[in-house]
Amino acid sequence: MIETDEPVYAVRRDRCVFPVGRFWTTLTTPELKYAFAKGHIKKVGDCVIYEQESIFKSFVDKFYDMRLEFKSVGNREYEQFCKYIMNKLYGKFGQKGEEWSKIGDCPDEPDREELVFNMGGRRVSKLRYLLGEVFLMSGVGECFDSFPAIAAHVTAYARLYLWSLMQKVGWGNYYYCDTDSLIVSQVGLGKLADLITPTGLGGLKIDERCHSVTIRGLKDYSTVAKTVTKGIRKSAVKISDGVYTQEKWPSFRGLLRSGKPEDYIVETITKHLTRKYTKGDVT
Repeated sequence: MIETDEPVYAVRRDRCVFPVGRFWTTLTTPELKYAFAKGHIKKVGDCVIYEQESIFKSFVDKFYDMRLEFKSVGNREYEQFCKYIMNKLYGKFGQKGEEWSKIGDCPDEPDREELVFNMGGRRVSKLRYLLGEVFLMSGVGECFDSFPAIAAHVTAYARLYLWSLMQKVGWGNYYYCDTDSLIVSQVGLGKLADLITPTGLGGLKIDERCHSVTIRGLKDYSTVAKTVTKGIRKSAVKISDGVYTQEKWPSFRGLLRSGKPEDYIVETITKHLTRKYTKGDVT
């Protein structure tokens, strides 16, 4: 149990929020150290202890060197590939997966997914017909070789580092924070000057300078040079404020649900943004 006046500890309540006050949560190593130092821990329910090791060092060093090499020769595609590989690996250790069990053969059935409603037991089952076999979804659990503590620690270290940058900048000198970035004032930028190393691994870099920014919500803001809106493609067409049309490319599951997996159809859809902020009260 935590009692804090700092919005630094993550809690899952339909979405990830950072409350203040007294509440139960799960903390990783860096968060525990911070909470102990601040005197925020009031009670402990359960504890799990792991042996620690720097498991990603050789992986990160290898791909970061490759990324710099590709960048030096102007190979933008491979540079981005290396960036995505480094950014996304840790998440695989915390990935959930559906559990499917083969229950029979269906050599003449088309590939598809079905929902079966058992009205007597008020239960819904999901069936998947694929390549002449039929499978029953038995549940959702951790993927093969998963280890959620690894993913949790990586994200916690990143959150606390971002929090430390916000404290260094000072209240009133930062306007917005995302997963790995801050929008700060000129005063805030000056306080981060000693951490700016554009080519250094883990260092900060200045992405853009501007005189104004419009922040509408989470991952939804505009500067002079660009507009970022989660879920909206760069090629989307704006119809009106908060309304866009864009292409929708079907996923593997979407193809099975359609009942016609042999037809890959790209649709044009209209997206309406509610832009409702649900992580706290805006004052």
